Amino acid sequence: MKKIFGYGKKSVSDRDSRKQRVIIAIIVSVLLSFAICTTGNAFPRGGSGKAPQTETGQTTQPAQQPQPSQEELEKMKKGMEEAKKIVVAKVNGANITMAIVVMLMNRIASNRQLTPSMPPEEVAKINKEALSKLILQELAYQKAKAEGLKVETKNIDEAISNFKANAGAEEEYKKFLEAQQVTEEELRAQIERSLLLQRIFAKEVYGKVVVPEAEVRKEYEKLKDRYIKPEKIVVIDVIFLIKTDSEDSIKKTKEVLKKINDDKDKDPWKLILDGTFIVRDFEIPKDKDKELSEEAKKLKVGELSGVIKTSDSFHIIKLKEYSPEKQLTFEEVRGSLEGKFRAAAQQKRLEEWGEELKKEAKIEIIETESSKQKTEDKESAQKPEDKEKIKDTEDKKQ
Repeated sequence: MKKIFGYGKKSVSDRDSRKQRVIIAIIVSVLLSFAICTTGNAFPRGGSGKAPQTETGQTTQPAQQPQPSQEELEKMKKGMEEAKKIVVAKVNGANITMAIVVMLMNRIASNRQLTPSMPPEEVAKINKEALSKLILQELAYQKAKAEGLKVETKNIDEAISNFKANAGAEEEYKKFLEAQQVTEEELRAQIERSLLLQRIFAKEVYGKVVVPEAEVRKEYEKLKDRYIKPEKIVVIDVIFLIKTDSEDSIKKTKEVLKKINDDKDKDPWKLILDGTFIVRDFEIPKDKDKELSEEAKKLKVGELSGVIKTSDSFHIIKLKEYSPEKQLTFEEVRGSLEGKFRAAAQQKRLEEWGEELKKEAKIEIIETESSKQKTEDKESAQKPEDKEKIKDTEDKKQ
């Protein structure tokens, strides 16, 4: 289990190391089992119109999720309290704790529909991704504070009200806070931070992305054949369950047709079923039922056909809806095409901005005992001749 998170305190004793592994085991077995049921996004999206999120991806509307037992809740609480003391990284002096990394890991795992039984390699990958995102968020938050961006108290109050309204009652709201291992004061701080992140991301990332129209038009021309709205034919279909080569069958179809025509609305659904036919709403598939398709296209919407003989049955149809095949214009598909380009452009800008922030930042990733052990194990596994080569190389450098 100690490999899963890979972060902890430097220079700890064997006793402390064992304690740390116990903490990690509790976090993995309990937190991933229950918090994985919640959802959220790694980065706040400015101007999306969605509820604001905390830095770990928790929306300001508590989602319905399985409630852990009291015993499991206590284990989770104890694990989180200990995890809050373990600093895994420092960003310009600001701490990122194991607790916040674990919470974001839960969000990422949940979004990808992963389970608590995922292999250690996948957990390690998610751990690395979560820490990377938290470092960027911390840098973005510090940037927002440096620029003097602020959040009005009424916006935080509104978010808290949303929490309470969605919880359903004050007592349920308190249970939610307990399950999330946060106080209302901590929740308010997270909401404020989230809203600040939304503002700075909107300004520095989403607001600076421009999708050139020429590129979008080029993509449209390239994929034009895909943007065709197919022909649509919907009918009320009276399909007969009788032989097609019998005089009695032909007589029956004419009787049914007369009954429909005698109705003032000419509505096939008013027919009384007698076992010789059924009535259905039917969208005629493209390139199938060609006899029905051709006859339907001769009708006006609301018009009734005569008796139609196909290869295996008789039909009477009433046209409900018809729209011909249509080539969608650039303007009709522009939004979806721009979205495709915008997502890639936003990700690129996000990465560029992240690198810009890191240039002036002091970021310290705190090594764990488990990380050190992995290095030592790797070195001990090297062949003697390989070690000698490395030593010779180092001597030459000196």
